[in-house]
Amino acid sequence: MKKNNDILIFGLAIFAMFFGAGNLIFPPEIGVVTGKEWLMSSAGFFLTGICLPVGGLIAFSRAGSTDNFANKVSENFNTIYFSLLILAIGPMLAIPRTAATAYEMGIVPNFGEINPLIASIVYFVIVYILVIKPSQLLNNIGKYMTPIILIILSLVIVKGIFLGFGVPGEKTIIQNSFSYGFFGGYQTMDAIASVIFGSVIVESLKGNGYTDDKVQSSMIVKSGIIAALGLALVYGGLLYLGAMANGNNLNLGKAELVMYLAKNSLGSFGVMAFGICAIVACLTTSIALVATVSNFFAAKSKFSYKTITIVTCVISTILGATGLGFIVDIAVPILIILYPVTIILIILNILKIKNTRVFKVSVTIGLIFSVFEVLASFNILPVLTAVFNSLPMASEGFAWLAPTLIGSIATALIKNETMTTVEAD
Repeated sequence: MKKNNDILIFGLAIFAMFFGAGNLIFPPEIGVVTGKEWLMSSAGFFLTGICLPVGGLIAFSRAGSTDNFANKVSENFNTIYFSLLILAIGPMLAIPRTAATAYEMGIVPNFGEINPLIASIVYFVIVYILVIKPSQLLNNIGKYMTPIILIILSLVIVKGIFLGFGVPGEKTIIQNSFSYGFFGGYQTMDAIASVIFGSVIVESLKGNGYTDDKVQSSMIVKSGIIAALGLALVYGGLLYLGAMANGNNLNLGKAELVMYLAKNSLGSFGVMAFGICAIVACLTTSIALVATVSNFFAAKSKFSYKTITIVTCVISTILGATGLGFIVDIAVPILIILYPVTIILIILNILKIKNTRVFKVSVTIGLIFSVFEVLASFNILPVLTAVFNSLPMASEGFAWLAPTLIGSIATALIKNETMTTVEAD
């Protein structure tokens, strides 16, 4: 009975960890532009916005730890990969951005222009209090914070569906609706978060008495399925609300659209409720990210978990209040480079590929094309940019996919052919 209860709580916690405020604004916009074809766009969004991140958790559970996730490429690569990944999606970008988003979507609409530094200090004091006991992290999120998000979103979605914002009309984009949703889910970059969240989940499982590797893996898979179901219901509901608003000839930004749906569902209370939802959603994601940074660097250095947590919160407080643009300029190219590599590693770990050559070749090809994409985005050499843009699926950020797939399959076949020849001799 306790195990089933823990699976539910962990599932709700994983849902909240993935459902940051950024994820709140993507589905309605996709629904608006795809209109009648919202189901098609939902299928695409679910594939990359839900299945891929949950797959990342499963991949991590099979690898067992951050030390094993990418070590088939090399141990040095594994260390550098996780260090860059955690810094980029942690204090360099994602953690301070959660504070800025909570301020813009939750504080300002309801309380006016409060001093950003004061708001950031209060925000990260709350984060610190909830992060400092890692064994209780998922319990705190799953028991107390997720219900707030789900209750508010359920009220808006259910009321909006019954009221009806209009009738879904024709799509307003040329692109295929499935692919638009697919690439929309891809752009959330939740797959990266799933890999680093894995260490937090394992730590919480250990703190709750689940120390056996097989039990941990089973718990992660079952909790991940619960999180996936919750995300599917919420994303689907928000997508449908957006689709109903499709015929209203709206010309709103993503955040404005969310507030429009909230206000038309629940009036002024809806704006306040969505503001609270945005703050809590930002907090849950920030809490998980700070814990991840602290876990990783505490294991890799002489500094304690508490010390790293304090340093991370202080740095994030300052950046969250000042919004230093150069930090984003540094972090985003790193994420663009590491995202395809992360997806490749997720797939290889899920498939339990043991061939180290496949790991090395696949990651190397993915890395080369990702660096190519970053260089092309700066347009340093127009010829280089033109060549990159001519590659298949380059405009959607998937230029790396076909070469990596061909390279990994060829490597596996060459290895098998070599083994067959040796056996024949």
